[in-house]
Amino acid sequence: MNERLMALVTQFGVILLELFVGFGLFWLGQFAYQKLFRRRMELNLELFVNDNPAVAVALVGYYFGIVIALGGVLGQSVDNWQDKALNLISYGATVILLMLAGAWVGDKLILRHFNCEREIIQDRNIGAANVEAANHIANGLILNAALAGESGGWLVGIVCWLIGLGLLVLVSFVYPKVTKYNVFAEIEKRNNPAAGVALAGLLIATGNIVRVAFAAEFENWVVSFAQYGLLLIFCLISLVVIRWLADLILVPGVKISDEIANQEVPNVGAGLIEGFAYIAASFLIAWCL
Repeated sequence: MNERLMALVTQFGVILLELFVGFGLFWLGQFAYQKLFRRRMELNLELFVNDNPAVAVALVGYYFGIVIALGGVLGQSVDNWQDKALNLISYGATVILLMLAGAWVGDKLILRHFNCEREIIQDRNIGAANVEAANHIANGLILNAALAGESGGWLVGIVCWLIGLGLLVLVSFVYPKVTKYNVFAEIEKRNNPAAGVALAGLLIATGNIVRVAFAAEFENWVVSFAQYGLLLIFCLISLVVIRWLADLILVPGVKISDEIANQEVPNVGAGLIEGFAYIAASFLIAWCL
């Protein structure tokens, strides 16, 4: 009984240590976000004086991405609490750097058609904020799997992360051709939150698919990456098929694209349904594998 009690107390101590280090990493992440990524933004001014909801949406997505990414290291086994703390600090600092790098990629390549910083800060564009938040969350999902394994090392993790980011960019190029309307013009010129929510759902679903594909432990470059590639192709095709089926089942007789882009007032509910269909499909695929 005493051994069980001591083990429980030790576990509580480790949890408190992880929470303490985690909040420290949140502070560091917020500092880095403001000083390195959104350098023209005064966070407190935008959040609590200007009451800018778009800034809040983007920032919460960034925080959520960090939380998801940190989940990859919390389950790893270590010998003692000192190693646990050092592992979490080093991993957390790496996560913040890669989250910022992923945010830059999202800014320059995914939201490449307009100035996302201006849209969020000056125009309070919720659609743009949704896409930025989704990019952060998708980046966190990718990092969760890419850096979490106990085999392969940092090089494998970085390669997996780069592949994941590449897929997010590829999806952002393909998606407007599938929807048959100019997604980015809708977000920028019409401040269309429905278009932003739909694209955000697709980005999160893609990040989740990448997380699932990279979840298996690394064996070697040929075998593992062949497995990862096949899983990615299968999952992405399944995502499209399930999304098409969901369109038929959830909104029969209605064209979601028309509801999002071809109405005087964009139908945010339609955008939410489309975004939900992508994310739900990604989780269904994950649970089936």
